[in-house]
Amino acid sequence: MRTLRIMIGRSLLVGVLLVLGVAVPASAQSTGACAERFPEVEWVQLDTSVDVYAAGVPVGHAGRYAGEINGAVAQINEHFGAFEATVCLFDPESGFDQSRFVSGSNRLHAILLPSDGILVLSTENVGLTGSATAFGLAHLAMWQHSGGVGFPEPQASTIAQYFRSEVRDRAIYDHAEAKSANFFGPDVVTSWSAATQQSPLAWDPSRGRTTGFGGGYDPVATAAAASSTHMADLIRFGFAEDVDGFITNPDPAVWTSLEAQWRKSLTIELMGTDVPTTTWKGGLAIAIGIVIVAMIAIALGLISKLRGRGRPETEEPIPGFFESMTTPTD
Repeated sequence: MRTLRIMIGRSLLVGVLLVLGVAVPASAQSTGACAERFPEVEWVQLDTSVDVYAAGVPVGHAGRYAGEINGAVAQINEHFGAFEATVCLFDPESGFDQSRFVSGSNRLHAILLPSDGILVLSTENVGLTGSATAFGLAHLAMWQHSGGVGFPEPQASTIAQYFRSEVRDRAIYDHAEAKSANFFGPDVVTSWSAATQQSPLAWDPSRGRTTGFGGGYDPVATAAAASSTHMADLIRFGFAEDVDGFITNPDPAVWTSLEAQWRKSLTIELMGTDVPTTTWKGGLAIAIGIVIVAMIAIALGLISKLRGRGRPETEEPIPGFFESMTTPTD
């Protein structure tokens, strides 16, 4: 009976792992690109459509990551076709040697090595790991789609932000933020070919901004940073308008035209007209002027009131009061 219970228990454990999307390793130490390149920790392969290995990651978290990664890969494949990738997810406490990627005070969060097809990612933030993987894999797919030349920036990072946003289900929030941002800058024209994709590409998923290898902000990183998270709304607009093949077209003219249409639609939705208006600036100036005049008037009134009070009159002393206090002298 005891043996039967153990067998049933193991079967249930294997079943749970499979439901969670985690492949049970054939041995304690998995083989693969992560194990070959980073042998100081044990890697477990996950059940995903691209090669994903995890080191020190709890089973429940690994199952979540596998589901998010599979969804992101399916979407990326739809636009860029199949691509090869190896993802190495490590828990910060797993013993993974991060010093190989550390420069100065900048520690490793996520780094993509496009030429090697490897994405290395810390799972320090459970809620952002899946979306960060989608961001990195999108960059890798574009790199391979371009034949290793790289897509223009910030086009590449804008596209990657879209796949990141899809994992986090941020469509509504991105659109709201886009309308708010467009209110103050409807005439903004992004330089869609300011730089080219970076290799290696390092970034902090909690900040969403890419940096140069080792943490420095170089021209490529600055260009990529122009792809604010709400710019994912631009990609959704292109899909909604059936703009043919824009997402794989690196021509900046295509993206400039698409951006103009997108900003025009945001203006119409927010203001009810496609003519950018600046009358709000005049109204704001008048309102500020009224407040300033009111404050000056109040200040002058207080000053006048204080001056008008004058010094209070002193009452006459009680007759004989001071004489009674005088000490007689000889």
